[in-house]
Amino acid sequence: IISKLKDALVIIKERKETVSKVAHFEKENQRCPYCNGNNCIKYGHKNKIQNYYCNDCERKFNDLTGTVFANTHLTYEQIDIFLDCFVNKISIRKTAEKMEVNKNTVYLLRCKILDSFNSIRNKTTLSGEIEADEIYRCINLKGTPKNKMPRASKPRTSIGTTSRGISSHKVCIMGAIDENDNMFLQISGNGPLTSEMVKNILTPKINDVKKLVTDCKSSYEEEANKNHWNLKQVKSKCYTDSEGNNLANINSLHSGLTSFLAPFRGVSTKHLQGYLDWYIFDKYLNYSL
Repeated sequence: IISKLKDALVIIKERKETVSKVAHFEKENQRCPYCNGNNCIKYGHKNKIQNYYCNDCERKFNDLTGTVFANTHLTYEQIDIFLDCFVNKISIRKTAEKMEVNKNTVYLLRCKILDSFNSIRNKTTLSGEIEADEIYRCINLKGTPKNKMPRASKPRTSIGTTSRGISSHKVCIMGAIDENDNMFLQISGNGPLTSEMVKNILTPKINDVKKLVTDCKSSYEEEANKNHWNLKQVKSKCYTDSEGNNLANINSLHSGLTSFLAPFRGVSTKHLQGYLDWYIFDKYLNYSL
């Protein structure tokens, strides 16, 4: 009996419509992925997958349209293996071996999921007491073909001969967290933080600020004066200021990011934002569960 049940389960998992059915059960109600309307009707089957028709925008779709698994040829079992490897941060090559597919298939699927996380960052707003600070990472050209490198490789400088300040060959990642644990990390550009970066990245995220705590960079002062923020700046090499303000929460967020990225042994700069969004999603998931 157990053997027959296992055989039946394998057949169900390998059916193409299984992924679509799982997505259907996860939805509270059927809405059009194009216009978000709910005036939809069933519109036959294609490859045993239920299709729908929207009477508002007159477009056809199915349960996987607009998701990362749209037009996929992977079975339910392969997707289940992929998600398990994704959560456990297993490399693309090892994931491809477990799924028995080409590594490029796993790579593209991971990129799709990482791109989907940016909706969380776009909707994030900060309010109340906010801590903001930046972190820097070296530009990583991992995966770039040799004939498409933007510049020739440079020899490493010896200890004691490096110039002071932040190099333009480093990526500036701006981050912030408020008293309600709303947070974000976003690449703002190359080199040291500027007032323009603060204006473009941080200002749109702030909704209602009681107090903004930062380090002593002058880049924050211009925007704080323009938007009438209650700015409190903590001096370098000091844990708190005279009023007890500190950057403990944002520093903890940065520290966790370093640990999160360590298993990947270097993340290319072109995919770095996706991994930052993945880290924030992982933090929200841990808070929720």
